[in-house]
Amino acid sequence: MRRRQLCAALAAACASPGLAACVTPAPSANLPAGTKKGGELVYATDREPTCLDPHNNGDLPQTYIARQYLDSLVSMQEDGSVVPWLAESWEISPDGLTYDFSLKQGVEFTDGEPFDAEAVVANFEQIMDPATQSSTALLYLSPYFESAEAVSEHVVRISLKRPYSPLLTVLSQAFFGIESPRAMASGLDENCLAPVGTGPFIVTEWKRNREVVMVRNENYNSAPADAKHQGPAYLEKVTWRFLKDNTARFGALQSGKAQAIFNLPPESVPAATADDSIETDDFVHAGVPFALDLNTTNAALGDVRVRRAIVHASDAEGIVESAYAGVFPYEGNGISSGTPAYDERFHEPYPYDAQRADALLDEAGWTGRDAEGYRTRDGETLALRLPYASDPGETPPADLTIFQNFQAMLKRVGVRIELIPSDAATMTAMKNDPTRYDIQGRYWNSPTPNVMYIKFSQETLEIGNGQNVSQDYDEELDETLLAAAATTDPEEQAALYSKAQENLVAQTWHVTLYPIQTRLAIRSDLVRDIWIEPSEGEPVLHDAYLVREGL
Repeated sequence: MRRRQLCAALAAACASPGLAACVTPAPSANLPAGTKKGGELVYATDREPTCLDPHNNGDLPQTYIARQYLDSLVSMQEDGSVVPWLAESWEISPDGLTYDFSLKQGVEFTDGEPFDAEAVVANFEQIMDPATQSSTALLYLSPYFESAEAVSEHVVRISLKRPYSPLLTVLSQAFFGIESPRAMASGLDENCLAPVGTGPFIVTEWKRNREVVMVRNENYNSAPADAKHQGPAYLEKVTWRFLKDNTARFGALQSGKAQAIFNLPPESVPAATADDSIETDDFVHAGVPFALDLNTTNAALGDVRVRRAIVHASDAEGIVESAYAGVFPYEGNGISSGTPAYDERFHEPYPYDAQRADALLDEAGWTGRDAEGYRTRDGETLALRLPYASDPGETPPADLTIFQNFQAMLKRVGVRIELIPSDAATMTAMKNDPTRYDIQGRYWNSPTPNVMYIKFSQETLEIGNGQNVSQDYDEELDETLLAAAATTDPEEQAALYSKAQENLVAQTWHVTLYPIQTRLAIRSDLVRDIWIEPSEGEPVLHDAYLVREGL
């Protein structure tokens, strides 16, 4: 396993206000002698974004690719601290309500537009505009954001209506990548095809269901302070290929048709481990793990006894182990183990206990049985709908196995689970219509434990974009999380986030399963220096270079 290595000396030198004065070496100037300069990298992944503009919607595949052509204001390091990127420095007011960012000078978007304070303001306005249809970046900001204004040509002020201590780490993600105002003004449909940033690559073509082609930005001069090198990327071209079939994707890596792949299939791990030319790089995401969210507007699931019975009956640890063969660890807490302020006391609050599940269902009044042996109450069968994406890129075979195992485990205690394969349009419509599902498999990756507020708060529920999947909230939980966001005292934050985890466990709004991971498999005999940044597990290709081209 290879972990991120920071260019500490460069970061330290460029973390000062004098970043613009850092020397920008020519491409390939720092490469080992005899290695390949330029060339094309083929990166194969399983999921295709619906839009290349990460301000729209807000799904992981968007951030993974957007990292290659959009820069953010700051960059997050593994210890949670942030370093300069498009912002050279920043000042935070004593009350935590005002952030003044001083921006790099001499930076241009790849369409020739200047990067300045007005451009940053335009980005925040686009994210907050309902027409952008943001379901991720909007939720990060909406409880706190007041305004963005250009104080001068290269100073932008962000004003908040509440203190928001995670703001800098949040802004480091590609969801907040800074885009050209001219490109954004072209309209959502056009901007989805080829957003324009200041980043190391430029999107030139999107062949649907096949690949996105990007070429090097020859004028790139705005790498983050923790990049391995400054200046343009080493690679001349990147082909971001979509191979949702696990066998095909791993086969492309083995044959050298792809130098790197995302999401190494669990069944291919033994072969990859045995191959000296393949290196793996894993990153466990912070945030809310992949879980089966329970819709409390269903009368049965509105009863916490039924929800706890479902968790006890699931044997979540066992079904994860069975489906992923130990590649993904089980996580029973409401936030994953990589999240700051994670409290291990809540790792497995409701272990497998079929007898306890039966007792809880009896207490809830589901004591009858129908002809098939499922529980009934007042003549109604305890049946729950679990729709899932039929596209194997969206629902990998191992996740489908988890759903099937969950269905089998719940049948043992008399709960009927109806698995409903659905197309992408149906799944999108269902997110905003709680009458069409009882259970959904969802997750939310985030560098901050404040993600609990994003996913489970009253404010998220009232926005109504389907991200509060349980369709419920708890006032004490909301108040606890707002208090945690308002303080910068680490001990106070830890205590408040522990209290929030305890509260979330008590609500039992979901059956938690495993933390999301970024899992790269790389042909180390062909390419070097692909690394994973920690704010969202985004692969970084700016520093990558080819050792040789193909086989």
